Amino acid sequence: MSSYTTRFEPGEPRVRNIELAAAMLDGHVVAPGDTFSFNDVVGPRTRGRGYVPAPSIIGSRLVKDVGGGICQVSSTLFNAVFRAGLDIRKARAHTMYLPEYPEGREAAVAYPDLDFTWRNDTARPVRIEVVSSRSSLTVNLYGERRYEVRTKTSARYGIKPYRTGVGRGRKCVPTSGRHGFEVDVWRTLFDDGRRVRREKFHTEYRPQPNVKCL
Repeated sequence: MSSYTTRFEPGEPRVRNIELAAAMLDGHVVAPGDTFSFNDVVGPRTRGRGYVPAPSIIGSRLVKDVGGGICQVSSTLFNAVFRAGLDIRKARAHTMYLPEYPEGREAAVAYPDLDFTWRNDTARPVRIEVVSSRSSLTVNLYGERRYEVRTKTSARYGIKPYRTGVGRGRKCVPTSGRHGFEVDVWRTLFDDGRRVRREKFHTEYRPQPNVKCL
């Protein structure tokens, strides 16, 4: 039905978290009419289940948190689902822009409250295949495609400047500054050349401060 790949730096602590979540997703099957929940399938991200501290977005800062980086898995899955034309039920972008993902096309998750859900609105089961390497993650979806998908992304607007700050403690993560902005993404679904519906995904990213850790 679709495929999507994102990349990351090999050897980072977050890679361990990505591999664990990817293993939980790989081979999962969503029956026709069923709704997939990322948090239900992957479960809690705890030390007891093997997850480690890694940078994670909390508000407008990056801090070290157990399970950090797992949003790369949910966002890679989001883009495969987006491309497949499946019914996206609940998805929220990160509060700050990350260049690993297309602007406005991502799904932040945090157990148990912040979830990514989508429904299999086709007549056949959808099987999730996840393939990871030292530096990349690929999600393949297998099933029967229902719609042709066309997309459009706006230019950035509502630009907001970033600030400079200082952090302290073990959880501090140094970051370079990035401007905040707004962006709109449209997904139009076609069935045999006939437009079925047009969806708009609006995202407002906060500025990422320039942080120096002491």
